[in-house]
Amino acid sequence: MAGEYASGEYCYWHLSVPSPELTVAIEDGWFPTRGRVLDLGCGAGTEVGFLAGLGARSVGIDLSVDALTIASAEHGSGRFVQADVTQLPFTAGSFDAALDPGCLHYLPREARTRYATEVAARVLVPGGRFLLRACLRAASIRNDLDESVLRSVFVGWRVRSIVSHEIPTDDRMMQAIVARLEHV
Repeated sequence: MAGEYASGEYCYWHLSVPSPELTVAIEDGWFPTRGRVLDLGCGAGTEVGFLAGLGARSVGIDLSVDALTIASAEHGSGRFVQADVTQLPFTAGSFDAALDPGCLHYLPREARTRYATEVAARVLVPGGRFLLRACLRAASIRNDLDESVLRSVFVGWRVRSIVSHEIPTDDRMMQAIVARLEHV
């Protein structure tokens, strides 16, 4: 993914405003706007900056240094860290909420459980909220993600909702699954 940020190819999936699923989750009171929030695979940092503007202490992680450079330049009110979502550099209970605007669908199947464990068992506080958006295509290839796969990856979590619908980017729509999960 690093090269896509240097080349500008990230614009294919980038949304330069907060995602509708995040704004709706905030408007209906489900997703907190205060406290500590982690954005997994933050890319250009749009949602980190948005949440910081609402009062959250927001941190975005990404593997791509180029993405983090863009994020820091455009959204200096957030904190950005280069990190792997399966090996988060934070202590247990560091965050009240987390979101994944498009990272899980790039992970190989064998890494998904480790990802869920890192988010739930390590970095989220009990009762922490997790907003997940997983595209049904990665690199234009249909992946195996569906509701049953998400439920098996996030076994032991409280599932508040899982819906499939089209999500916007700046210049197209993409089919995705959006889930609201809570760490028990």
